[in-house]
Amino acid sequence: MFTNFQYRHLPALFTAAAQCWGTIWPLISSTRGVLLHYGLPERVADVPETWTVWHVGNARTACLGILMFTFYAQRRYDVLDIFLMGTGYLGLVDCYILWNEGLPGTGLFRLLSSSVFAALGLVGFTQGPTS
Repeated sequence: MFTNFQYRHLPALFTAAAQCWGTIWPLISSTRGVLLHYGLPERVADVPETWTVWHVGNARTACLGILMFTFYAQRRYDVLDIFLMGTGYLGLVDCYILWNEGLPGTGLFRLLSSSVFAALGLVGFTQGPTS
């Protein structure tokens, strides 16, 4: 899978790994703690009914990470760049949610960091120069 590894693949591999690990972590750790770490307030993290919704959303996110690894193994670097572009939307949603929960700094950090990955996807960083 990593026989054609190049440093320009790191943002896509990091994103795939983060999506997979970030969704597994609540299953092996305290879901409440994960919600707090994400930035949600205690009034949300302390409600067990929110945990189920969190796990359902995480299962879908894990699928994105698995798909990214699959496309990487198939050397479909163009598709990985499309996934990276999608991280911009995820950062926008994170920012909106965290801002409305009273954590504008955390939200802006998520927006800015995901925008870097989205920009790399937009310019085709993973696939590199096409000839």
